[in-house]
Amino acid sequence: MYEMEISILFYGTLAGLATLFGIYVIRRNQEWGLKNSHYVNSFAAGLILALVFFHLMPEAVELSELAFYPALFVGFFAFYLLENFIVIHSGSEIHYCLDEDDDDSGTHHTSRIGVMAFSGLAFHSLIDGIIIGVGFELSVEIGFLAAMAVILHEMPEGVTSFAIINEVMPDKSKILSVIVAIATPFGALFSLLFIGVMSESMIGILLALAAGTFIYVAASDLIPQTHEKNNLQNLIFFIIGALLIYVMSLFFHS
Repeated sequence: MYEMEISILFYGTLAGLATLFGIYVIRRNQEWGLKNSHYVNSFAAGLILALVFFHLMPEAVELSELAFYPALFVGFFAFYLLENFIVIHSGSEIHYCLDEDDDDSGTHHTSRIGVMAFSGLAFHSLIDGIIIGVGFELSVEIGFLAAMAVILHEMPEGVTSFAIINEVMPDKSKILSVIVAIATPFGALFSLLFIGVMSESMIGILLALAAGTFIYVAASDLIPQTHEKNNLQNLIFFIIGALLIYVMSLFFHS
């Protein structure tokens, strides 16, 4: 039992550090970070989708049965609403610049976007931490693979969070970006309060929700970056990410 708890906290913390690493990269060399972020996004998209279709969905269907399909849709739709509301994606929007007039209304609008950006990114990171906890409750294999998927898409999220928040709230960008990173280990810690008393059906529903959120992240945030430039290289990184999940699965089953 304690080994599972330690694993959840360890990988949740590692995911938070991945976000901080993304922040570090964009702070140290913004031009390089933006230029190469699509490779990381392609790799993460392949890994995440392989995890969803080969592991999360089969396990969720087995545990939750008919409840799987509504839960999958709710997970996808919840993140659609979240990102539609805050008007943020971890891909192309890191390249944007606000074009507001320097009047009071423009300043107010910019501040509102900053608050929504921070709130949405922090909530996203919190959910990622809970996903890690639920994965380890099911098995070490699912927990580890889910943690890898979270960690690898937390790095570009770190780039996103700092780039966007720094654009609209430069005086608070450092502390708010760190809070976004801390939200992932906090979510992992929070998951320890309830995962031990959940039924198998409930675990399956949470896995379906996680699958829905991962599909949205890959389809909406990551995959669009694979079409912007260097399509062949992005395709290669995508395939490598998917193959990595397959190889790690073989390792666990050996």
